[in-house]
Formats: sequence, C-alpha cells, structure tokens
Amino acid sequence: MPNKEIKLNKQQFKLFNDDDQFNLFCDDDGYGTYKNFNEEVDKLFEKYDYIAVSFDAYIYGIRNNKKEELSDQAFDGYQIALEIIPDN
Repeated sequence: MPNKEIKLNKQQFKLFNDDDQFNLFCDDDGYGTYKNFNEEVDKLFEKYDYIAVSFDAYIYGIRNNKKEELSDQAFDGYQIALEIIPDN
C-alpha cells in the first residue's frame, strides 16, 4: 500500500491522541512531562499548521509544507485517525 497520510486539525488531533496515548509529550522514559494536555496541544499547533499520521506508523508536524517527525512509533495510529476522519 502506498504511503498515505491523514491530516488532523487541532480538535481532531485531541481526539486522536486522547490524553497523549502516543507519548508525544513524554520524556525518554515515557513519563508525561505536561500538566495540561490541552495546553500542550495548543503549543503544538502554534508550531504546526496540522498534524499528519502516515500509514507506516509516523506522526508528523507540518508547517508551510515542511514535515517534522514527531513519532515513528504510532502503531495503529492510521487506523485510529481513520475512525476520526472516516472520509479520508
């Protein structure tokens, strides 16, 4: 299957990451480094236009058509994103 991506806006990303289930706001040991999940998402979307989830388990922040890898371990992320954006 080709490397397809699903784009998520802020509200969709909050549903997708559901209290940081993909550990984007954690330290190297997997411990949460945030006090308020919504504030961390707000900060993320100040930096990026949208978040993309790829079929091959990557999560990217996108700004001005430039990708920055946020995670390479979003197993089942594509399927979860499909549930949030079923028409993609």
